[in-house]
Amino acid sequence: MNIPRWAKIGLCITGALMIYHANTFAHKPYGKVQYLETHPLRVYGDGTCADNIRISQGLIEKAKTMRQQCQDSASPLRTYGSWGARIATVTTHFSSPDDPQRFYQKAIETHILHNLVHGSQLHVLCTPIIDHMWNKQAFIQFVLLSELAKPPQERLEWIFWADRDTIVLDYCRHPASYIPAKLHRSYSPGAEPSKEQNINLLITQDTRGLNAGVFMIRVSEWSVNFLSDVIAFRHFKPDVELPFDEQTAMEQLLLEGRYKNNVVYIPQPWLNTYAWDNAQDFMSRKDVEGLDDWASRRGDFLIHFAGNEDKELNIVEYSQVGDKIFNIWETRDMLRDVSMDIESFWGNRSNGPG
Repeated sequence: MNIPRWAKIGLCITGALMIYHANTFAHKPYGKVQYLETHPLRVYGDGTCADNIRISQGLIEKAKTMRQQCQDSASPLRTYGSWGARIATVTTHFSSPDDPQRFYQKAIETHILHNLVHGSQLHVLCTPIIDHMWNKQAFIQFVLLSELAKPPQERLEWIFWADRDTIVLDYCRHPASYIPAKLHRSYSPGAEPSKEQNINLLITQDTRGLNAGVFMIRVSEWSVNFLSDVIAFRHFKPDVELPFDEQTAMEQLLLEGRYKNNVVYIPQPWLNTYAWDNAQDFMSRKDVEGLDDWASRRGDFLIHFAGNEDKELNIVEYSQVGDKIFNIWETRDMLRDVSMDIESFWGNRSNGPG
């Protein structure tokens, strides 16, 4: 593989960061896991960012009941499954004991419940590794390298990144529903890969371009190289303007030949909708009149509060919405169901030109 010199240096930087923080975390509650019947939450660093988050037996029982209800209705879980432990959610939350930013913890709690429902795990970084906006790529890289050190049959297959200002709205849908069937482990390394088997990144775009607030990245060598390049980008291309920091670095790199054929830009409503209504209006809305495609509505998987003018209040109010509208797959009271769009999207891609 022909890797540019600056990218190789980026790999060295990343490796040094990983070694340093592996040693640093060794003197703290590194990789602290909350074990009950399952272990849905893994906290890295000093752990204080999750001090107010409790995983009770009652919450576990609630998740079991929700999972059964999802399976008993015509929901995405019944249709697509969840892949369980093969996909993990990853995020960061930096706070202090004096200011735990409880509203972000409420958002994270929706992801914990979602992972309990689907038998998967949430990884949360509490201690910064590098500059604030670049911790996303550094932490994902940390998890990636940890997974690639395991035997193949024990690894995660995908990492689902979700910014801390995202809230799960549909507990019956798992990110696995967005992955084409040909990307299952049944692929043989010696076989000629299909277009789907070359996919390593699923991400959305909005009116400003690439949005790296929510995306899925495959556990692979490609991903390690890509994230190393992202982390190194600003140091070795200092003349390139980065208006959105690491997000712009990702966008620039995805235009280059060694990466552009391994990313798929999926429709924004699948993963990355934004708030239009307040929480109460969201739950009571009767139709989609006046809504742009990016606007969240019942039936959507997740809502993202990036740039929201009243983020704290809206996150607190929306954090209960997924519970309150949980039975929409029984009542069919959704205003959007992307399930058919998913099948059509991948079908058209498979049948189209390479």
